[in-house]
Amino acid sequence: MATSKSTKTTAEPETVEAVNEATETAKTMAEQVSVLAEKAVIVPIGASLIVRDDLTTALRKLQKKYTTSAGLEKELTRYEKRGARARNRFEKQVRSQRTKFEREIKARRKDLEKQSSAVTARVEGFVSAAQGLIS
Repeated sequence: MATSKSTKTTAEPETVEAVNEATETAKTMAEQVSVLAEKAVIVPIGASLIVRDDLTTALRKLQKKYTTSAGLEKELTRYEKRGARARNRFEKQVRSQRTKFEREIKARRKDLEKQSSAVTARVEGFVSAAQGLIS
């Protein structure tokens, strides 16, 4: 029986250590779950507060711009200039495309004229040859 007592005493510390490890692991897992749950609640709240702050700032800026007639005129002038720039840029693109198109048409016309001259010369040669055979 002495051997069984010695086995019991050596087994008890190992069991206690295993229980302590399991308890520690459970505490760690519980802490991790707690942290994740806390983040799951805090993140949306923080995000909504940031959106609220941004929206409030934007509304204050708009209020400053449009509540005075000077601010309103300044914004209208800004919009007018922006529109004029866009119109001018568009007109420039149209002119550029038109010039490019005209150049291309002119080049093709020259090619067709050269080809028609060559065809005309060949037809005149055939006609001359045919007339020579007829006469």
